[in-house]
Amino acid sequence: MKTITHIKLATAREERLQQIDTLFPDAAGPDLGAEWQGGRAAALALLAAADAQAYARTRNHLSGAVTHLSPYIRHGCLSLQEVISDILTRFGAASAKLVSELAYHAYFRQVWHRYGEAILHEMEVPKVPLGQRPLPAYVTQGITGLVCMDEVVRDLVRDGYVHNHARMWFAAYLVHWLKVDWREAADWFEALLLDGNLASNHLSWQWVASSFSHKPYFFNRESMQQFGGERYCQQCKVRCPFDADYATLEHTLFTPDAVPTPIMLEASSKASTLTAPPARRMSSAGSQAMIWVHDEILSPTHPLQTDGRPSVFVFDPQLYGHWPRKRLQFMADCLVEMPNVETWAGNTAEVFSHLGASSIVTQETPQPLLKQAVAGWPVEWQTEPALTARVLESHDLMRFSRYWKKAGPDIMQQTENG
Repeated sequence: MKTITHIKLATAREERLQQIDTLFPDAAGPDLGAEWQGGRAAALALLAAADAQAYARTRNHLSGAVTHLSPYIRHGCLSLQEVISDILTRFGAASAKLVSELAYHAYFRQVWHRYGEAILHEMEVPKVPLGQRPLPAYVTQGITGLVCMDEVVRDLVRDGYVHNHARMWFAAYLVHWLKVDWREAADWFEALLLDGNLASNHLSWQWVASSFSHKPYFFNRESMQQFGGERYCQQCKVRCPFDADYATLEHTLFTPDAVPTPIMLEASSKASTLTAPPARRMSSAGSQAMIWVHDEILSPTHPLQTDGRPSVFVFDPQLYGHWPRKRLQFMADCLVEMPNVETWAGNTAEVFSHLGASSIVTQETPQPLLKQAVAGWPVEWQTEPALTARVLESHDLMRFSRYWKKAGPDIMQQTENG
């Protein structure tokens, strides 16, 4: 993609998906299936079907009543505030478990804002020795011979979605059994997710690894059968590495040597800083500020969509060229519901220059790639909505339990207009 191009997204979905194939011919993976459709309409239907009581009872089971809302929250089709407000209104006190799990989105986001790109590195000294082996091809190809792990890879590649419990099992297998470098594994996994998010993904891998938690997460066959059923084990033909009690596995996986005392790293010493070149000078007499719709605010009801100024989304290969095909198509589904947004393809900065923008207005983000895309432009970064106005200390952000103790009471009392 060497030039900027104005894109008129087709209303017919098959034609629209083909447009993405044309724009990104090297995008990996299959097309977005009918079971996953981007956009606010699909998101609202899933939200209406969410059952907080069933979720609380069954969420850890692979067949449980999970909401499947994460890709829509990630891309801003629904705001976290409206999701929580809806759940609280319908289920009251019975929604506590679902609301607390939804709050992880806000929690990880706050950690990302506070610590920046440091989340891509170990936040604390690991509590157990970790390996640095490269990610094996037999894992990424889904041919480990372990049906449970290979199914995770197939779900990831096919759908871009994996149940959270299965994500934890898979991460533990790579980090603790295979001693793979968690950073490489997390990067690969996040790149294939429909709800891919650096903060929630990488900090979750660190939680499993024990560099963002008090202890490592691991599991055994009995636990997997309890929450995943017998289907994996019945098909598996190899010796199960998970078939032992926890004491035996702990002895097998982790050396008995003493591990270093955890250290807390202050935000000021961890956060990275992006250095922007001087702001561009725009000389066009007809220039004006324009709204930049990026991949975190794909909703026709976002406050910036009522601003009245021109809105622009850019399929920028520097931002999205590494994304899987289905995720690009998911965004196209979202954009077709946003008729006031002009869709372009090419370099973001060049598109705004071509359109004669004097400056850019958009929602704040901790995502460095998004900030780099408009580096040098005068940008008004509007503060993104927060679930609570309470300001939390760095210490409170190092564990979700501490965050929830402080922020939870405010979140549980919120209303749609509060």
